Amino acid sequence: MPFLYITLQAKGGVGKSYVSSTLAQYFIERGRQVQCIDTDTTNPTLLRYESLNCDYLALSQDNVVNPRAFDHLVERLASVPADTHVVVDVGSNGFQAFMAYAVENDLFAMLQSQGVRVILNTVIAGGPDAAETLHSTQALLEHTTTLALPTLIWLNAHLGSLEFNRQPIVEMELFRIHAARLLGWVTLPQYTAQTFGQDVEQMLKQRWTFQDAHERLTLMPQRRLLKVKEALWVQLDRIFAAER
Repeated sequence: MPFLYITLQAKGGVGKSYVSSTLAQYFIERGRQVQCIDTDTTNPTLLRYESLNCDYLALSQDNVVNPRAFDHLVERLASVPADTHVVVDVGSNGFQAFMAYAVENDLFAMLQSQGVRVILNTVIAGGPDAAETLHSTQALLEHTTTLALPTLIWLNAHLGSLEFNRQPIVEMELFRIHAARLLGWVTLPQYTAQTFGQDVEQMLKQRWTFQDAHERLTLMPQRRLLKVKEALWVQLDRIFAAER
């Protein structure tokens, strides 16, 4: 069956495209067939990763999102070959429109009936963006409660501590309620700014994959980014062990 990994977060600038690109790279390195689709109407970052051969789905005209554009996404997903891993990055400005479309059209149930395995991805940022990203994640989980869709949570510590009201995010009641459907947690740690942090920032700014960065950078940045990648791959291997 095809697999759909759809990244949803209403807050922009918290690493959604980094998450989507990382997931795509991971599956490619694990020998999977991968298709990437970017739907961001104002800043299609995933599309700019040339090595990922990403497609673009235009959702808006004159800066207004047209929900019917999601019909084209459904057609694409219904026709991909079995065992393809489709990674879709929904822009923050398309979050509300997509969720409304999904609820109105019973989207996820329909995709499942077509043999598509749906996995949700969401990003929770530390520091000042914790409250807003948690609110968006809560809305995502609650709107998909009846289907209990497997959900992968990415914790981005780049902007600060992964706490909310002095409580570790992973220990919040919200996640105890939905524990049975949580596929796992992936942490994007806060790195030392002058070394690892600068290398990651350069890679993201240039829209490079880890392989692109390895081909373009010198020895020490190469080694640091390899360590970053290996740490992420270890986390993802634990989550997707059954697919290996």
